[in-house]
Amino acid sequence: MPSDNLFWPVVLFVVGAAAIWFGGSRLPETGNKLAGKLGISATAIGLFVLSIVTSLPELSVTLAAMLKEGAPNLAFGNIFGSNNFNITSIVVLELLVTGVFLHNVDRERYTRTCLYLLGLTLVASLGVIFGRHIQSPLLTTLLFSVPIAAIFFYDSLIHGKVRGKAKPAARPVEVEGSTSGIVLRFLALSAVVVAGGFMIASGANGIAMYEFPGGLKLGHTFVGTLLVAIATSMPEVSVAFAAVRRAKLEDMALGTLLGSNAVNILVFAVGAPLMALRFSESAWTNISGVNLVSTAGAFLLTLFVLVGLRSRSHRAGMAVARTMVALMIPVYLLCLFLVYRGV
Repeated sequence: MPSDNLFWPVVLFVVGAAAIWFGGSRLPETGNKLAGKLGISATAIGLFVLSIVTSLPELSVTLAAMLKEGAPNLAFGNIFGSNNFNITSIVVLELLVTGVFLHNVDRERYTRTCLYLLGLTLVASLGVIFGRHIQSPLLTTLLFSVPIAAIFFYDSLIHGKVRGKAKPAARPVEVEGSTSGIVLRFLALSAVVVAGGFMIASGANGIAMYEFPGGLKLGHTFVGTLLVAIATSMPEVSVAFAAVRRAKLEDMALGTLLGSNAVNILVFAVGAPLMALRFSESAWTNISGVNLVSTAGAFLLTLFVLVGLRSRSHRAGMAVARTMVALMIPVYLLCLFLVYRGV
């Protein structure tokens, strides 16, 4: 393959990254104004609005991998690679706040979110273990996709019921302009983030398929967990970064990261049975066992967040929370190494 075939994927990657950081850095403050206009909390904006918007690149890559390419390992690697990268980015957020990041958010709200996210990850892990031994698309749907959807929507229902008790925005916001103007700005910035996500994912996929000198090809499994995962995670991470650095909205930042992780798992669960309509096999039936490394990492990283949140009530809480955050990087890097060795 000629070397110049790598040029356009790299261009897409760089331009997409720039678009994501431009839109993502401005979304939190606009989201905070929107929350003020609608009378809801920054936490709810992060969990229910920004988390869905920033998950659209993962949705695009995941569904395309399963429904167009018939490549469930690329899809699954993208989902859990993105989830693990999202949580590990808390390390950076920790350096931007006064005190401890995990102690500056709504503990009860995010304790529930972490518990439900652990449940989603556990079901996905069971799908990796047992799915490839089940040939019936209907049975894999009932055993794995339906429970994931049920947990996700039950979590959303519970959050909706406690919406009135949610912590308000972190600081007073002078909301100027009409509601329609703020909504239009929010939608425009969201469109920039989503477009950037599609571009960067496309560029990363082109790099994955490029054949380097010596016949080296990175391949879909490893690149799905690393390059494509990081690429499609950039909307979540850029929004979370800006939420903390520009708007001092730690709740919005954590809500975006954890909410996006839950949406990502739901996307795979919904896409898995849809793949059977085209390829006669569910995505659950074709997942490589090496993906257990990613789900185990996701479980551990989410557990670290949960322990850090709950440590607030203990005397040594600050040290415990910071220890949990510090452990995220080695766990993330170990997962990448083991996935690479398993390819």
